Amino acid sequence: MNLLLVVFDLALLAGLIGVAWRCLASTDLFRAVVLFITFGLLLALAWVRLEAPDIALAEAAIGAGITGALLLVTLERLRVIIAGRRSDRPDTVPPDPSGPGAALQALHDPPPEPRTRLPALTFALVVGSLLVTTLWHQPDAAGLEPVVDAHMDASGVDHPITAVLLNFRAYDTFLELAIVLVALLGAWSLGRHDRIPARPAPGPILPGTLRLLVPVAVVTGVYVLWAGSHQPGGAFQAGAILGAAGILLVLSRPRRMPPPPGTLLRLGLGAGVGLFLASGVYGLLAGHGFLGYPPGWDYPLIILIEVAATLSIALTLVALFIAGRPEGDDRP
Repeated sequence: MNLLLVVFDLALLAGLIGVAWRCLASTDLFRAVVLFITFGLLLALAWVRLEAPDIALAEAAIGAGITGALLLVTLERLRVIIAGRRSDRPDTVPPDPSGPGAALQALHDPPPEPRTRLPALTFALVVGSLLVTTLWHQPDAAGLEPVVDAHMDASGVDHPITAVLLNFRAYDTFLELAIVLVALLGAWSLGRHDRIPARPAPGPILPGTLRLLVPVAVVTGVYVLWAGSHQPGGAFQAGAILGAAGILLVLSRPRRMPPPPGTLLRLGLGAGVGLFLASGVYGLLAGHGFLGYPPGWDYPLIILIEVAATLSIALTLVALFIAGRPEGDDRP
């Protein structure tokens, strides 16, 4: 291996551990969120070094982008609530986390007191030792790789990961989609959403940036979806990228963007789970087992499920970010 790559990998590993430690040890919420976003970006680089570009895109979109934006909006809501409760003492209102220099200041968070480090270091050493011991005594076994390779012709796709996720172990993927939908329904059960406490940035920079980023994100998401049948990619990665693009649009127009009609929104949100379930029931009635595809229909059904799942995941991520039922939607 190239010496420069070894040095880069070691520096990346040290950066991941250091940023993770500072994020967990930070006593300031905004600094912890900034460090969390930094950790997500570094982790995306680590996935690139592990030759998993699809997971790197999903990590950058969800781990650093969507989750970071969600935490920042939550922090802003808390700041507004605290400021309202302390209106009689304006000098105690927390500083605006969007103020100038706040992001740079977050990187200079003073470390905690030395007495708080010993329990955390002890726990990390114990867990690390157990993990190293477990990996060291792993038996040399091929696992299920030979079985998957032997049945690739019956999977309907060319990539083993996609074959496992949508054919051989389709139960897992179906349940993952269902859990994401249940999480959204739980968020909607809390009531209609409040307006996002964000202010559109004045000037042409944000609109110009969105004109460049959103089309690139859409093209990238469609490509990752299409590539999932024969190389790393798929619905979850594509949905994360498209969801990140949707959240960018929401943040750019927090006061003006109208919500989509409730019926169309609900159809899009349930498309992935609904089509997956319909395919599984059809396979059961046709004698191929639940989530078993008829011979010759594997590829087209998997493509339809992937497209529907991508749409549902993207819409669900945006809806979870908005955090509440659309305005005017009073149905249960």
